[in-house]
Amino acid sequence: MRPLRLLFETQEAAREVAFMLRCEYDGCNMITLPPVHDILSLRTAIELTGSDFCFDGDHYPLVLPLSNEELSPLSEEQLVERISRKAELWCSEVPF
Repeated sequence: MRPLRLLFETQEAAREVAFMLRCEYDGCNMITLPPVHDILSLRTAIELTGSDFCFDGDHYPLVLPLSNEELSPLSEEQLVERISRKAELWCSEVPF
């Protein structure tokens, strides 16, 4: 198994998740988790920061499923638009 690298929407989110999980932070928006890591801790840390993320090498963000309370105020069209805008931001900020 190889280490898992995640790219976050912001530097602050990456720094906070790296601090919470005691893993490697690159000083920008990427963290590196050891090959064996706690999935529940990772999910909790990501939820606490409220940030989107993607795996290193991907070109689109992953979003943790929202709770029913968070979903109700937004229509499906609004959710699609929100995700599209975030994807555009990621493509413009993440160097290839």
